[in-house]
Amino acid sequence: MPVPVEAVRRATRPAKGELEEYPFSDGRVLMETDPHANSIVAMRNQLQWHFEARADVYVAGSMAMYWRQGDPSAVVAPDVFVVLGAAKRSRKSYRTWEEGGVVPAFVVEVASASTSDRDATGKRATYQEIGVREYWRFDPTGRWIAQGLMGWRLAGGGYERVRVEADVGCYRSEALGLELRAEGWLLRFRDPILGRDLLTHPETSRALQDTNRALQETKRERDEAERKLDEANRRIEELETRLRLSD
Repeated sequence: MPVPVEAVRRATRPAKGELEEYPFSDGRVLMETDPHANSIVAMRNQLQWHFEARADVYVAGSMAMYWRQGDPSAVVAPDVFVVLGAAKRSRKSYRTWEEGGVVPAFVVEVASASTSDRDATGKRATYQEIGVREYWRFDPTGRWIAQGLMGWRLAGGGYERVRVEADVGCYRSEALGLELRAEGWLLRFRDPILGRDLLTHPETSRALQDTNRALQETKRERDEAERKLDEANRRIEELETRLRLSD
């Protein structure tokens, strides 16, 4: 979601030892529909879980990203972005010159009435200029993008459209090594190496609950089997005692 340049300039104040400040908020409250907000949260859930063990992968979104030092107007705020080669730590904004010049490798913008035109033209040109390897647009409503998802990949100095892979029936992100497909309001990621979908936070919670229930059921079955075995052993002992007494 773009940060208005004028709002950024109004919020900027001189700081000691700095020519410019880089505000991490434009002071406005972001308002989105449930499908938009839920899709952004779900994307971040999936990617953060997937890259949890990678200390050099940073997943964020709805955060100011500055790409030119000394120019606070050179700013965008992607709905979701992934940086490969940046430390996993807390930030208020992402400034490329403080990260060794590393820019996001993967960006997703969620289409809405207020952003659709900018995402399709101005935003795409900006991400191409910055050097973002892959830029994706996702429409959880299907109103602006009939198929729900479209993407571009840097090739030969410019963006080229990413096409659906016929063999798997979905898109491939070379930057992330994942497959992508639109499922209504959800942009689903899939790990082709493990052959399974990445899970959102609610899905992870449900999976853990199902696992716990299965473990509890297994324990009950084991306890019942042990009880029956003990009962059978007692009966055998009783029979053996009776046989000895009858001899």
